[in-house]
Amino acid sequence: GFFEKQKLTGPNFIDWYRQLRIVLSIEDKLNYLEQPIPPVPVAPAGQQVAPEILASHTAWVKGSKEIAGLMLMTMEPEIQRNLEPLHAHEMLKELKTLFA
Repeated sequence: GFFEKQKLTGPNFIDWYRQLRIVLSIEDKLNYLEQPIPPVPVAPAGQQVAPEILASHTAWVKGSKEIAGLMLMTMEPEIQRNLEPLHAHEMLKELKTLFA
């Protein structure tokens, strides 16, 4: 695939980003990249957050971590280093600041 041959080096950000978007749209995971993780649901006092809402939030965090992992694996190590703690959406914002 594209990512084995072409790691993000910086100058190739636009091409790398285009490929990433294509891959994620095929897998129906583009939302993890384009939107921040929703805040953790908090129940009003004396009530519980519905399990399906918690499950949805957990799935979102997991999806974002998967995409962040894919992004990190397709970068040069020196770019990777500063971005490791970030989720996918934050990582993309940082990359756009650096290279777009």
